[in-house]
Amino acid sequence: MKMGIQRFSQEKASIAKIKKDGKLVVEGANLKRNEYGHPLFADFFFFITGFHGFHVFSGVLINIIIFFNVVIGTYERRKSYEMVEKVGLYWHFVDLVWVFVFTFFYLV
Repeated sequence: MKMGIQRFSQEKASIAKIKKDGKLVVEGANLKRNEYGHPLFADFFFFITGFHGFHVFSGVLINIIIFFNVVIGTYERRKSYEMVEKVGLYWHFVDLVWVFVFTFFYLV
């Protein structure tokens, strides 16, 4: 039992550092060092979350544009809200992708 506690404390010490003010800080995965596993994991993690973040940002901008087009009546004059439906499909696809990104990179 003592060996298990000692190993746990060593692992805990390996993922945490004591800063000058004496506080325990866990740095986590970053571009220089990944304290949680293989360095390739950090590469994939930052690429996938950044790539997804770009698409979320694009979706927000497109939704803002669609909102203002609805307010000024663009689609009413065209007698078609097809563009609103397309943007809605894009937004929900980005949301669905996040479910898989979250599952595989945060939970697994």
